Amino acid sequence: MRRTASLALATSLLFGGVAAASTSNRPVQHGASQGVRVDVYAPGTAIFDLRRVAPTPHRLITGPNGLAFGCLHARFGHGAWRTGEYTLSGRFNRRLRFRWHGVVGPYDGCEIGGLYGHRWDDAFGTRNAVEIWLTARGRHFFNDRAAARDLAYFVRSGRVQRIRLSDTPRVGLEWFVNRYRGRVVELGSPTVRVPKDVIGFWIGPRTIVFTATSSTHRRFSVVALRGTLKLPSKNLGDLAFVF
Repeated sequence: MRRTASLALATSLLFGGVAAASTSNRPVQHGASQGVRVDVYAPGTAIFDLRRVAPTPHRLITGPNGLAFGCLHARFGHGAWRTGEYTLSGRFNRRLRFRWHGVVGPYDGCEIGGLYGHRWDDAFGTRNAVEIWLTARGRHFFNDRAAARDLAYFVRSGRVQRIRLSDTPRVGLEWFVNRYRGRVVELGSPTVRVPKDVIGFWIGPRTIVFTATSSTHRRFSVVALRGTLKLPSKNLGDLAFVF
């Protein structure tokens, strides 16, 4: 479950000068990705160093709408991910300081994302601009979330919602098969596993099953009731929101 807050007050907390006062002890966790480094200090302060951020994430997080950054706890149980994602909003700076009252480390991962909307198969992809896993569980979480988001973006897109409401869903879904060859495929049964980065669908008498597979080999599925926007079954957990 994601929690957000604003950094509207005390913007100086975003600058490097605050780091020295907050990090006199040694970091308990350290990670890096896309040229961004993060150090986590007890009990739960994380300092992001963006001085060497790679060009692509730099472009994504320096937009006019600002960015969101934070850290998370992730747990997998009973077939689904449950998370505590704690996110602050702010503006790009060489250093960002994250601290959430009452939340302590260690974390499974930290991340930075741009504040922009997503559509299925858009240029932004299904990952945040910077994802830094700090535990093996965090790595699996980020990989699974990317696949779950791909599936959720597809199922909740306007075109697919119209297909779900249609009396003839095959016509619309075959358009995707022809338009996105190898990216969207029809399945012979509702339990078939598709390759990574592929969206699969199976059309039954009363339902449509949509599915995707993570690089961790975990299979995600969403079952849609034909002729409605009801989704009687899904296993995305806290990874992605679908409607």
